[in-house]
Amino acid sequence: MRTTFRPTAIILVLLLLAMPLTAAAPPTSGDDQTISTNENWGEDAAMNGHVTVANGSTLTVSANITMGTGSSITVEEGGNLIVTNGALLSNGLNSGIRVNDFLATVSLNFGDIGQEGIVQLKFDHSIPIDTLFNITLGDTTVNASTSMQASGTTIIEFDANFSGENLVISFDSYYFTPTYLLWAKAIYGGGTIITQTAPEITNTSNAPLYWFQSGYDIISHGSLSVISSQINGANITCEGLCNIEGSMLSGSAPISAATTATVTVSDATITGSRSDEDIILHDEASITYTNSQGTGGSTDGWIRLLSERVLQTNIPNGSLDITDLGYGKSDWNALTDSTGRVTLVSDDPTTEHKRIVEWMNGNGIVQQERGTITLSIGSSSSWGSYSTTVDAPATAFGTIDLPLPYLEVSTIQPEDITATVNRSIGAMVTVSNTGDVDTTANFRCYVDGNDADTQPSTLTATVAAGESKDIPIVWYMYKEGMQSLNCKAFLPVTFSEIGDMVADLNGTTSDEVNWVYAEEIEETPYIIYIVAVLAFMGVALVAQRGVNKTYDEVPELPDDDEEEDEDEASEESPELEEKDDPDETDEPSEESPELEEKEDPEETDEPSDSIYDLVDESETEESEEEESEEDTD
Repeated sequence: MRTTFRPTAIILVLLLLAMPLTAAAPPTSGDDQTISTNENWGEDAAMNGHVTVANGSTLTVSANITMGTGSSITVEEGGNLIVTNGALLSNGLNSGIRVNDFLATVSLNFGDIGQEGIVQLKFDHSIPIDTLFNITLGDTTVNASTSMQASGTTIIEFDANFSGENLVISFDSYYFTPTYLLWAKAIYGGGTIITQTAPEITNTSNAPLYWFQSGYDIISHGSLSVISSQINGANITCEGLCNIEGSMLSGSAPISAATTATVTVSDATITGSRSDEDIILHDEASITYTNSQGTGGSTDGWIRLLSERVLQTNIPNGSLDITDLGYGKSDWNALTDSTGRVTLVSDDPTTEHKRIVEWMNGNGIVQQERGTITLSIGSSSSWGSYSTTVDAPATAFGTIDLPLPYLEVSTIQPEDITATVNRSIGAMVTVSNTGDVDTTANFRCYVDGNDADTQPSTLTATVAAGESKDIPIVWYMYKEGMQSLNCKAFLPVTFSEIGDMVADLNGTTSDEVNWVYAEEIEETPYIIYIVAVLAFMGVALVAQRGVNKTYDEVPELPDDDEEEDEDEASEESPELEEKDDPDETDEPSEESPELEEKEDPEETDEPSDSIYDLVDESETEESEEEESEEDTD
């Protein structure tokens, strides 16, 4: 691979030339060693032990160092580890090529040996019986399950011709447990063996290399630079500067970058990750990734993994709707606690997919989560509900503030300073919304802490943000004295924990109003008496007129004289009307005994109201004489 010479390399070379270096060698007996001066490992060697690069010191590796299993190099804060034109290699070959992916193939080439022999393939575990797991080389297909059960090993063998051509081995399986090829051997000429380990088998398709565990540790709290070098089988942790330039890392992924780390990867190749990503950026770690190749396939180049996902809101017991969160686009609901805080995702290993907020996939495309969070409160309240939807914070700790109204009663103005008990007085209540959102809110008024008798009893107003409104009311009092009216927002139960955030809970109090009983006027009782007497007299008069409409029956006359009597009656009636005494009462006349004798015997003793009762005595006698003469004729 062609390497581009970078300015970083120039700077490091100048630093190396400027600083005095002490030739040294790594420990070999498992000892602990601290480097407190600038040292250079310039000769190939094996290392077995633990080395610490102290603050202010630099260890430069410019040779091939084979690291013993379990060994480590730790760089303290302020220290430097520079690997340039050298290598840190692992002798613990704990890696494998996963071969049970769809259409997986592995190409082997042991060179032009010119002989026939046997190819052996070593797998990490035995394939269960009756499992479809076919392996094909040329025209020969072997069922791995059957062969392993028969041999009792995890090795599959094929006859092969080592003529320098690629030996293409294909895998066809219906088996979902990850299965790894650990090594391949060519055996020929009576026992000669050539071994290729998994990291050395590079010609593969749909068969990625995985490292099961690292062989040694590189822990950098300070600065780590790998330039034009090779790192194999390392477990790398960076907390400061981590620069990989023009180098190859095999089996040394994932690189773990703490939140304080700055990672630069340029013109580099990273293969054989122990997980699904080559680099893990924790929380706020930064990365620059240019012109480099990662493991690829289903392995991401890098991910940003949050340690947890905690939210602080301004709403106690608020409702949260989470959508498309993390790598797996997860959806769920949650509630904030009494302080408005909620842990959306803990640091449990099983929640990792919900904590990945950014990543570069195996094709080099950078992607980000598209998660949203909706915070709401008051879905069933009389004031309505308030909600806000925001992009999910891409940090371990985030905040969401729900915009709210803020209601207050600005003024209460009674129409007068004096009012009459048991009567009403008008007042104007002014309410204001100094909050961030419109709302429809309720208000109530109180006297001495008790509900006041107002109309309406509950004041309702729709008030836009920044708006004030006047609400007219009528106020009643039933006892005298100086009283003032206090009005304030009437909160629904769901807003009880955020009351002071949405309203002025103290309200506003009006000026005092003097409530007095109405004064009695002196003439008032006499007027009442006069009105009562007049009413009584009116009722009596109406009753008397009802009695006057009851008439006595007129005595019946013979049929022969009916017409004559009617004529005489008509002639006499004017005279009778003229002689009517205006003071005459409705009582029966004592001077009309003859008429009384002519009454129907069935008639009652009640006085007669007949118009005939009004004729005086002289007229009656004259009438009787005329009737007698007519009878004689």
